[in-house]
Amino acid sequence: MELAKLLSEAEVAPPGRRIEWRDPIAAHGTRAIEAVRPWLASPLLAAFAIRVIERAGAAGDFALAMRVLREDRERVPSRIVSDVDWALRRLRVVTQRAAQIPDVTNPVARRAPDRRPRT
Repeated sequence: MELAKLLSEAEVAPPGRRIEWRDPIAAHGTRAIEAVRPWLASPLLAAFAIRVIERAGAAGDFALAMRVLREDRERVPSRIVSDVDWALRRLRVVTQRAAQIPDVTNPVARRAPDRRPRT
């Protein structure tokens, strides 16, 4: 579905159902992060925007998601600043896990480690 349509539907959705749009919006990656960024200042949409940014960042653009959350933390309504901290922690965990996974497209990384005894 087109990102603009998803954003429009999420914006007018009842708060209890808005989360249903998180994953379809987050699937648009970088474009989704930039699209919901203005919502971080909204008392009604900030919590949702944080979750979209976290999900999109976990799926790919860690750096952009973390930068946006850090830079815009002061704009988020004070009652949900802890949500930004939660999202940053989650992104750090995902980033650390990704760093531990070998690059299987790299032939050197796919080779078995040399287990010969060293003399």
